[in-house]
Amino acid sequence: MQLGGFKPDDVTVSNVLGAYFQSRLVDEAIEVFNLIKNKDKVSWTTMIVGYVQNGKEEDALNLFAKMLAEGVKPDSFTISSVISSCAKLAYLCNGQVVHGKAILLGVDNDLLVSSALVDMYCKCGITKDAWIVFDMMPSRNVVSWNAMIRGYAQNGQDLEALVLYEKLLQQKLKPDSITFVAVLSACNHAGLIEEGRIYFDSISKRYALVPTLDHYACMINLLGRSGCMTEAIDLVNNMPHEPNSLIWSTLLSVCAIKGDIENGEMAAKRLFELEPLNAGPYIMLSNMYATCGRWEDVASVRSLMKSKNVKKFAAYSWIEIDNEVHKFVAEDATHPQTEIIYEELGRLIKKLQEAGFMPDTKLVLHNVEEEEKFASICYHSEKLALAYGLIKNPHAITPIRIMKNIRVCGDCHMFMKLVSKVIGRPIILRDSNRFHHFVGGSCSCKDYW
Repeated sequence: MQLGGFKPDDVTVSNVLGAYFQSRLVDEAIEVFNLIKNKDKVSWTTMIVGYVQNGKEEDALNLFAKMLAEGVKPDSFTISSVISSCAKLAYLCNGQVVHGKAILLGVDNDLLVSSALVDMYCKCGITKDAWIVFDMMPSRNVVSWNAMIRGYAQNGQDLEALVLYEKLLQQKLKPDSITFVAVLSACNHAGLIEEGRIYFDSISKRYALVPTLDHYACMINLLGRSGCMTEAIDLVNNMPHEPNSLIWSTLLSVCAIKGDIENGEMAAKRLFELEPLNAGPYIMLSNMYATCGRWEDVASVRSLMKSKNVKKFAAYSWIEIDNEVHKFVAEDATHPQTEIIYEELGRLIKKLQEAGFMPDTKLVLHNVEEEEKFASICYHSEKLALAYGLIKNPHAITPIRIMKNIRVCGDCHMFMKLVSKVIGRPIILRDSNRFHHFVGGSCSCKDYW
């Protein structure tokens, strides 16, 4: 960088760092950053944004802490990027701290920061706080509206999402592609098939936008889940775009929910071609076969995975306690308080069994003995996280917040509903599909997820 005797200025260094991150050369960017003697706000912010763009949100938060320790004052762009990290990780405590920092810096009313805060609170399952931020914004753009509409949809407040969309139109703002993904998602979660059709048609007819693959995926999901599988298949076959992995994985998910083996096999085979090393489609098809007791087909899929060297991704859950994150996998035995966690979970299971609940071992998709199935389903990662949350804060009345990186299974969903009733305390679970707010034995998703 100092070739020919020229000393790079801050902008040049920032451009180099940005170029490395855009090329996903994170280690090289770190090397350059470490060589900078007098790091300014630009270089710190570039690193933080680069981490966020490359899925390294925890590194972004750690670097932000170092930036503050070095006495470097962040700007609105830095703050919004850090808030986005908190949103992706659903780290509520960190997000609240950064919100406080934004207020102290006087950037909390900045459009970029306010929109990020709305998104963060929604992704932590607190739409009330998101609405307070949204309502107090001195000005809003379509990004701000999208964050709030999408947040309502993700948290099971589907009608609120659609009402807010109508208010957006009253403000003479033009919805964009992201707006319609949020609106169609709300229709999907609420099972509003006719409304979904109207909104989908309006994308091109009313607003002269071209429906994207995301919009088609929403409609395929809505149609399939509403029992219109033939129409969903027709939409896949007649759409102007070449169906990609999103379309086929959406169709496969719907087929899995509906038990449609024939169309599920078709979607899975397309995914095997498009993403041969993605374990998801193999596992989903295998689970569909297992549900039907077709164990030979299950073995065939697993053999195919082995021959292609396809690796399963780890399913895990995490919970934030006293600003510290604790992660769990199914039947986890690595936590320092493992023994106490299993005792607490055993106590909960016994309490629910006395009330008539029995773990649904039919959802254990392995050809094993009933006793082994019982143990397997009782110790899923989100149940362990819940037990730990109850141990650490047994008398609190605030919601227990749990995150999971894949879709919650039917048994754990029922378990969370019943526990919320037994302990008289809300449970908020964010899985890969949406938020589930369990209160008094019911879920905000209305068992539709």
